[in-house]
Amino acid sequence: MNFLRFCCCRSAIIKRQICHVIVLYILVFCLILPPICYRLPFSVYYSQKLYLWNLSPSAYARQVNDERIAKAVEFFVSESVSARLQDESLLHIGNLSNSSSSNNTNVSTTVAFVTTRRTRSLHPTEEYSPRYLLQTVAAVVRENQPSTRILICNMDPEPSAHTDAVYLSEFFSVVSRYGDDEVSAPHGKHEKEKQDYVYCLKKSLQTNPRYVLMLQDDALVVPGSLQVLDYVVRTKVERTRHGWDFTPNNDTRKLLKLHTPEYIQRDFHTVKPKRIAANLAELVGYGLFGGTLLRLLHIILVEKGQSWTLFSGFFFSSVVCCILAALAISRPHLLELRRISKYLYVMLDANDCCLPATLLPTAAARELVSFLEGETCGPGYPLDTAVDDFVSSKGYQQFAVEPNLFRHIGMYSTLHGVENTYLKHFVK
Repeated sequence: MNFLRFCCCRSAIIKRQICHVIVLYILVFCLILPPICYRLPFSVYYSQKLYLWNLSPSAYARQVNDERIAKAVEFFVSESVSARLQDESLLHIGNLSNSSSSNNTNVSTTVAFVTTRRTRSLHPTEEYSPRYLLQTVAAVVRENQPSTRILICNMDPEPSAHTDAVYLSEFFSVVSRYGDDEVSAPHGKHEKEKQDYVYCLKKSLQTNPRYVLMLQDDALVVPGSLQVLDYVVRTKVERTRHGWDFTPNNDTRKLLKLHTPEYIQRDFHTVKPKRIAANLAELVGYGLFGGTLLRLLHIILVEKGQSWTLFSGFFFSSVVCCILAALAISRPHLLELRRISKYLYVMLDANDCCLPATLLPTAAARELVSFLEGETCGPGYPLDTAVDDFVSSKGYQQFAVEPNLFRHIGMYSTLHGVENTYLKHFVK
């Protein structure tokens, strides 16, 4: 009789827990996540049609871009800013300190913008200019951390037609490769991109910096990211090795990618085993942390403190629920939580893709110039692939800093001649 009573009580408890788990899953996946995530481009709940209603992605992108242009124009025409920029000392912005040196002196870093005109025909008689360069330079200047030189490489075949570069030449160093009869643009777009990159690297090295930060003109710095970059360089590149070995390390044979496309940040099919392990560890961490919180809430609100046993069927169901919720939200959006503190940023093996924002030590930049001068780029061998070949052949390491320190705001590709029409490729 006692055994039957025990079995009945146990069965009732299990049924109650199953009901609680079902209610939890319905609340999370049907009531909580959909209204939160329908605006998040990489979430499984994202709906571009619901987010934009009758507005086309192109119109929305131009609207947001125009807002940034207005802010950048207002910034540069401000009398106080204009007066500051006229001071030659303020041609040096940002700060990466050489903590590995014995005297701890501040060392200059050259921020080089590779830029050209990007226009798009809206109507047969109307063209749209996104004016990325004005926005991205203004964003770096707003960081207001003295001692790093800004260099603008105007790679337009008609330099004088790039009006933003001409305007910014009043405040910053601007160099042009074309515009006379001595140098003509290569026929292939990929080869031109490579030669322009090499030219800008060479000009950057003439300023004798310790680091070169190579930026495409549509790489927009996230506010506060230069301070984070300084911290990453000091603690993860110059003073310590990557991983758990905290031996002082003066070897800076490391390249940092400061923007990774979001679709790469969320993948688990990368060829980088350490990235897969790190992503899986993150996912399990979300599950354990969220599952523990949900179990504690269940004890307090539902069980009324009758049992304080953490490990139960509800706990394990909650862990699975949080893992599935993390996958539904998507890793690029969860990475934004790490912006709370510079100590939460991570440095992972970089995937073999993309060069919107790259930090190179001077020695690496010089070797890269020599390497690229001996390569020919084309549709099957773009610049980023050539840089990856350089990294692997010369014994360098290539890391990605996450969350991204720069955002890619480009709607129009000068290389591929296409417009991004899906909102996940455009950030506000």
